[in-house]
Amino acid sequence: MRSSSRHPCLGVGGLGRALASSFPDTPLLPGKAEGFQAPARRRPLRVDAGDPRVAGATPSGFEQPLQVGPGTLGDKFDRTVVSVANPAAQPKGARLAREEVAETDSLDVTANDAAQALMIHDWYIVPRMAASSVIAIGDELVGGFTLDSNSHWLAERLRLLGYPVKRITAIRDRPQEIVEQLRRELADPELTHVFVSGGLGPTPDDRTFASVAAALGHELVIWDETLARIERRVRRMHEAGLLDSPDVTEGNLRMARIPDRPLHVFKNKRGMAPGVVYEVDGKRIFVLPGVPLELKGIFTEELEPQFLSDGSAATVRELRFMFAVEARFYPLMREIEQKFPDISIGSYPNFETKELVIRCLGIDPNRVEEVIEFVRRRTAQLGMTGEARQP
Repeated sequence: MRSSSRHPCLGVGGLGRALASSFPDTPLLPGKAEGFQAPARRRPLRVDAGDPRVAGATPSGFEQPLQVGPGTLGDKFDRTVVSVANPAAQPKGARLAREEVAETDSLDVTANDAAQALMIHDWYIVPRMAASSVIAIGDELVGGFTLDSNSHWLAERLRLLGYPVKRITAIRDRPQEIVEQLRRELADPELTHVFVSGGLGPTPDDRTFASVAAALGHELVIWDETLARIERRVRRMHEAGLLDSPDVTEGNLRMARIPDRPLHVFKNKRGMAPGVVYEVDGKRIFVLPGVPLELKGIFTEELEPQFLSDGSAATVRELRFMFAVEARFYPLMREIEQKFPDISIGSYPNFETKELVIRCLGIDPNRVEEVIEFVRRRTAQLGMTGEARQP
């Protein structure tokens, strides 16, 4: 439940009073927090206990609560905390009195956020979710010859499983481009899972396994279990009259040659190319075939139950408005972004059905429902009624 004591905009004076109430044993001197003047250039107010300039400052007034607070709560912050120097004294005429509340601007919003985090409102501290990315490989994709249905399907499944996709990238079958893109994904601190699809077939333009090996610094090896499975499949296809020879070709052998030291090798019951997973610095890289039937089979039958069963899916709710003008929702959505920073909200017009969809997504179901009810009340005041749906 949202705290009823939260002021919509503390301002600088409100920040001082919030800190004073949070640290009753610490004296708060006038001319420190209350005497701070917003700079002419609006910059976020950022604080940290680890900066030597703050640690060496006067151990009372504005610096003291900021020096103590973040030191014990740093693991709960959802954003980077950076120090700033003690503000210089300002002319008395420009100072804010204790009773004053500064007008809303970028400084007020950031200071308010900092104060709320220091006061440990459970509904404000947003737990970080695992995040995924998808790399779709194939000249046919970027050339517009083939629709990338794999990435769309993966994005939906990963959202429902609690591993939402941060980005989807389509690239050509060029080894250097594959290596560079994979290394960019691995360097992203927000990502925990990377899904690579395509380029695992038997022809020379299938270069994904070799490129993954180069990106990870692994050697290519023949994986015996995969080779044995390919040999059995080739024999069955020969017996069924689908192949002229029961012998494994060089093309077949290419699909058994994978980067060494895999965490796991998937079987692929619908094709020859295996799916493979690697782990690098706490991130998992899943390499999957590009054939949709094979990719979905490996994902649902093997990958999902073994590696994605412990995710926490986000709650998604929608309100649908008929013949609504999207621009009318701009002030409301801006207000929601400030009041509910832990909820993602977006507007999506459908010109075929004449509907405007307002979609809310968040980890806490109660917070998502709170936003939906907030939208209901505010739009009702404008004479609009939305139909609630759960995607």
